[in-house]
Amino acid sequence: MLPEQNSGIDVFEVDDALHYFYSFKGTAVAVITLTTDYGWRDPDSAGLRGRVYAEMLRTGTVAPVVDLTHSVQSRNLSEAAYIVRGAYRDFPEGSIHVILVDSIYWPETPLMACSLDGHYFLGLDNGLLAMLRPDLQPGQRIQLDLKNRLDCTTAEALLAAAAAHLLDGGSLSVLGPGRTDWQQRAVLKPEVRSEQSALVHIQFVDQYGQLVTDADEAWLQRWAQGRPFETSVRGQRVRKWWSPQGLTPGDLYFRTNRFGYLEIGLHDGGGDRANLASRLLGVRPGDAIELRIA
Repeated sequence: MLPEQNSGIDVFEVDDALHYFYSFKGTAVAVITLTTDYGWRDPDSAGLRGRVYAEMLRTGTVAPVVDLTHSVQSRNLSEAAYIVRGAYRDFPEGSIHVILVDSIYWPETPLMACSLDGHYFLGLDNGLLAMLRPDLQPGQRIQLDLKNRLDCTTAEALLAAAAAHLLDGGSLSVLGPGRTDWQQRAVLKPEVRSEQSALVHIQFVDQYGQLVTDADEAWLQRWAQGRPFETSVRGQRVRKWWSPQGLTPGDLYFRTNRFGYLEIGLHDGGGDRANLASRLLGVRPGDAIELRIA
């Protein structure tokens, strides 16, 4: 019998097609999310989803499987970390987040699983897991070692089996030996140059061409202390802040996005993708820009 919080799937036939609807009772259910750099055209991302469904059927416990994205730039760990960091808190506690980026180095790079901030994260020990929440210590870390699943011969199969085990209420500790550390990579951080100047870095370019920096609200408050600041990139000055009424078409602006990071955008670029802040300023992830007290 399926547990109450994951009570099953209802199947309906409509127009000669089967439609599946999850039906839940009681408390909020955990969700399995998938994040990869596989893209949407190649079969790899669909294969990962298929493995997860197969493992859920094996355990008899089902849950929604949500594709966070498969459009992470190839092998870009920083971009994947930003996306997962921004999205995971909107899912119920206990959700399981499978992340496969730069997976060509498996099995030389081992698979890991950890509990962090009430969620589970599974992926390669290539530094990405450590980048998700460097401000928090994980509750538990294990190196994935499923000795009883010799049929799992790929990273996708192993992670799918581990995710289904956790969804079914299984313990993280039985998935492999504990780890006290994990691979860490150097992460760009804002740099204070003086009381009047600081360097911040572009960590992500969003769908609207807005440049998301690595400066969060807490850091900006410590550095700027409420003083207005500005920047100039390729001769383009940015000083205004986003306001529905205070900008004219073509104005560059600062705003704090919903994840708490400072970003730079272009107001009403006319719908042309060439008229985006990222294109206009010629800035890419990893580039630094200088903030100056105005």
